[in-house]
Amino acid sequence: MSRLSETGRIRAEKPAQIAREMLGDALGRIQDIDDRELDVEAVTAGIARAVGALFAVQSSEPGEHAHAAGVSQAMDHLRGSLEAMQEVRGEDPALADATRTIAKVLALLYPVSKVQERQTAEEGHRPSRITGMLPQDPRRSARRAAIEADIGFQSDTNFFTGFSEDISTGGIFVATFDIRPLGSEMQVSFTLPDGYLVCAQGIVRWAREYNDTTPGVEPGMGVQFKDLSADDEAAINGFIEQREPIFYDE
Repeated sequence: MSRLSETGRIRAEKPAQIAREMLGDALGRIQDIDDRELDVEAVTAGIARAVGALFAVQSSEPGEHAHAAGVSQAMDHLRGSLEAMQEVRGEDPALADATRTIAKVLALLYPVSKVQERQTAEEGHRPSRITGMLPQDPRRSARRAAIEADIGFQSDTNFFTGFSEDISTGGIFVATFDIRPLGSEMQVSFTLPDGYLVCAQGIVRWAREYNDTTPGVEPGMGVQFKDLSADDEAAINGFIEQREPIFYDE
């Protein structure tokens, strides 16, 4: 979906465009909400400001301040709107749809913002967070490779964040304390080292709870990819083929 520019910075115009289109749909749904608990004017104003920030991303180059600042600013505006919508206790279908869309947009933009944040602070240098061989899990038999990537994921009407330890052709491990129930469907978004942004549907197949007897092993969940696009599948497979495998099929 996105790649690194010639200067090595991530290009965010495509994710920004997709996010703007999704927010346009959300604004339409919000107009259909009939619930006095929701301050529709405040929510739509926040979304409109996010759309404006994303337009600045589309209209700028990766090396310009607006390209990185716009993604972060859009997320700040959307967080406020999402919190206001989540506080409403009603069961209006339009409210649920709009809230779900805002959460998806945040999940989409989060990994992009984290890459931009690191590039701005470290000029592309990132210290490794993986210090040794990853523990083998008997539930995973596909070839997998180590990857360091921030994950944004959306489940129902909520937005969560995590960090990946490894990836395989079939799914990804998400290190997080916000573990979802087995069988939960979600959208996961993350960037590959070349700047390609993957945005895929997934299903939680297994989970690892926090254990204070093994503090070095991060809690999280194994998410199986579902209906990957051809481009996303090719990008993931291309990344894995270039890396030394952590574990082979027996």
